[in-house]
Amino acid sequence: MADYKLTPTGQYIPDVRLTDDPEEEKLLEKPIGRWGQMWQDWIKATYPSEEIIYTMAGKWWIIPRQIDEKVEKRYDELDEIFRLANPRPDTEEFTVLRQWEESRKLWIESILMQDIIHVKYPCEF
Repeated sequence: MADYKLTPTGQYIPDVRLTDDPEEEKLLEKPIGRWGQMWQDWIKATYPSEEIIYTMAGKWWIIPRQIDEKVEKRYDELDEIFRLANPRPDTEEFTVLRQWEESRKLWIESILMQDIIHVKYPCEF
């Protein structure tokens, strides 16, 4: 027997859920962030037919949120690695600091793209 929920207009509609996993349910409360959106865009551009498979498996809305969390954690780790290998210049010159910041950001984001964003994650029904 299906579960139903009452709408504000007094109608009962089926209570369809993407997942029964409480952790995934909690993830679905958050919006999809920049990195998760980039992954979805990459899947649409690179593997257009996979969007349907991810959707049918209920993962199209979960994986991007998992990616956002993964990237957030990995970003901090990579930032620390970069700073240890390339200490911030001890200068007040804007151009030098800007170049260092851009290099740091590009280095971190290129690794994130390769390791987390441009990945076709397994999708099972």
